[in-house]
Formats: sequence, C-alpha cells, structure tokens
Amino acid sequence: MKTITVKLPENEAKELEDFLRKREISKSEFIRHLIMEKLETNKKEKIGWLILAEQSMKKIWDNKKDEEVWSKYLW
Repeated sequence: MKTITVKLPENEAKELEDFLRKREISKSEFIRHLIMEKLETNKKEKIGWLILAEQSMKKIWDNKKDEEVWSKYLW
C-alpha cells in the first residue's frame, strides 16, 4: 500500500469528515473509491473513442472500389 496526502481547506475537511462519519466509511476507502470511479470513467471514454474510430475506419475501408483492387492481391 502507498500513502497519499490530500490537503483541503479547513471547512472542506470538516464537511468531508462529517459526511464520512454519517456513512461510516474511512477516508482511505472513500478516496480509493473516487479514484477507481474516475479511472473507470476514463476507460469507458477511451472505449467510446475507439468505437467511433472503428466505425469511421469501416466507412473508409469497406467500399467496392477497394475490394476490387485488393481482391487481386489477397487471394
């Protein structure tokens, strides 16, 4: 495990402590969950962009003219 220090303004730190006390979870657990949630969001965003790129490439590569040209060389 690695330790990470987060500095917050006093009022935000108090608000966070109150929130965590009500939920009965540790600061570490809360922050770890936030980080994992953000990383997962980034993964989903990357997957979305890859899907868009794949669809764009399909439009470019799947056409009759290319098929006729490449069919001479591939089979």
